[in-house]
Amino acid sequence: MARSSISMVVAGSGGSGAMSAGAVLLRAAAHAGYYGLMTQLFGPQVRGGESAALVTVSTAPIEAQPDRYDLFVALDWDKVDQFAAEVPLDETTVIIADPAAGPVTPGVAKCKGRVVNFPMQGGHGKRVNMFAAGAVATLLGVSEADLKAAVAAVFSDKGAAVIAANVESAQSGVQAAAALTLNLRLDPPAPAPRWLISGNQALALGALRGGVRFVGCYPITPATDLVEWLAPHLMQLGGRLVLGEDELASINMALGASYGGTPSMTVTSGPGFSLMAETLGLAVAAEIPLVLIDVMRAGPSTGIASKTEQSDVNLAIYGQHGDAPHVVLAPMSAADCVNTAEYAVYVAEFLQVPVIVLSDQTLGQASTVIDPPTTRPAPLKRRTNGAAAGTPLFKRYALGGDSVTPMPLPGTPGHQWVAEGLTHNEVGIPASGAGMHVAQINKRAKKIARFDAGSQWGQSWGAGDTVVLAFGSTVGPVREAAQRLAANGRPIRVVGLRVLSPLPMERLARALDGARRIIVVEQNHSAQLYHHLVGQKAIPPSAESVARPGPLPFRPGEIASYVV
Repeated sequence: MARSSISMVVAGSGGSGAMSAGAVLLRAAAHAGYYGLMTQLFGPQVRGGESAALVTVSTAPIEAQPDRYDLFVALDWDKVDQFAAEVPLDETTVIIADPAAGPVTPGVAKCKGRVVNFPMQGGHGKRVNMFAAGAVATLLGVSEADLKAAVAAVFSDKGAAVIAANVESAQSGVQAAAALTLNLRLDPPAPAPRWLISGNQALALGALRGGVRFVGCYPITPATDLVEWLAPHLMQLGGRLVLGEDELASINMALGASYGGTPSMTVTSGPGFSLMAETLGLAVAAEIPLVLIDVMRAGPSTGIASKTEQSDVNLAIYGQHGDAPHVVLAPMSAADCVNTAEYAVYVAEFLQVPVIVLSDQTLGQASTVIDPPTTRPAPLKRRTNGAAAGTPLFKRYALGGDSVTPMPLPGTPGHQWVAEGLTHNEVGIPASGAGMHVAQINKRAKKIARFDAGSQWGQSWGAGDTVVLAFGSTVGPVREAAQRLAANGRPIRVVGLRVLSPLPMERLARALDGARRIIVVEQNHSAQLYHHLVGQKAIPPSAESVARPGPLPFRPGEIASYVV
């Protein structure tokens, strides 16, 4: 009997090709018309550490990683036990392994799943991964044509000879799959135009849509592949990406480009974000637009570079010295990364403030098959004109009128201005008086006070007097848990926040109206979002907090169990 979805693990030591095998399986399934999701487990080593591709393929959209995996494919057993505890297996899991690779390791064997001996090593050398991918794709019912197309796409930059060799190994796996009597075949899909995209790629795409044409950055996991994808596409649009010598140089270059009139962005993770705080303060004081994307990882300090956590909330909202009003956004899914990044550019440009986008490793480095987004946020532009004509001095930081004052391009005759980080007067000249200091603080605060995100505030799904509130990568498992509970006659409401600061108080109040029980789910130890919401009186102190640190992601089953 066919099934609607299957979740599988392709595992081995670093360099075994587990990620390539997972990428081929995901792309082959996408080519065949299925939805899919692939996340990754890997250590900090370049080669030789642990490595696993976690892939789910389904006839329906996928909200989250599964509660358990149906299939575990071991390319080798070296280092597998270093992450075995992070992969939920049970007695119904099928374990496929080559007897020549040795016995099943204790960390996997304890699940008591069915072990299927499947020779994979002979004759394939370094391409055992493609042999395994060919066999698994065949078991799922994916055609050989879709498999070959996926191999060619994954290895498109390696040349014809490498592609041909990998296709040959995959075809050998197709033939060998005939010896496996496993019930893994999927129901036929309903093909439609879809995107295969990662969250990091989606953020980059959204930034380009919003108009970003300069990026200053410094490589950092798990954000590096965002700028690797962005660089060539930015060049095609006439933009530039510059690699700074460190995070400080990167954000300063981005701020300088923005001062020059070009929508600009920097990309980092937690350790780099910490270094960028000083320049964010300058952007606030000088009222210069800037987008900062933080793909969060487990911290503090170096933490676990390759694994996820949502623990930069306090840093993003409260991490600047002085009164430094700015905006903090968070995408709710890989698809929403496109919308949120585009919207971030518009808000930064319109309000002349830094906008911080909090993604995370789970969203950023997950590859997923999605339906293309059908809506886009309404564009907002930088105000470069409207200055009073004939005045002896241009008042860039004028008081008394619109708090978003004109920001002419540098060199505009009669409207030159200084981007000053010191407390300054309306013209931009440093001033040390209390009156002007307070007046400029009030001016900047009014910009944020007038900010109305409208429909971009977030989203609410479902009904019921129990509300589960989440942000970022936790929204997906919460939504799947809600779907399961509703199917069992226990409907709940889900609220996903896109705007974390300033909180959209009125819209959030409407989304929570009638709630008897409020639960805030987040992936950090100190319940940072929960305390932010309570502190701003957006939720009552009686609301419940479900907070735990990374790196293990929330799964739908544990959320459903807590709610019940």
